[in-house]
Amino acid sequence: MIKLHKVNKFFYHNKEKITVLKEFDLMINKGECVVFKGESGSGKSTLLSLIGGMDKPTSGDIII
Repeated sequence: MIKLHKVNKFFYHNKEKITVLKEFDLMINKGECVVFKGESGSGKSTLLSLIGGMDKPTSGDIII
């Protein structure tokens, strides 16, 4: 099981706050197959980096 609860992720670029994920919830149960699809810059790679443990959320919980 992978569960994300109220995950937020933001960065600062040139003193401007860039919000990538805002209050994001996700539940993937054992045996499920999911696809992340969206426009460039929508947060897909950031989400995978958070799930994979390569990055930490600004706030919220990730349970694996």
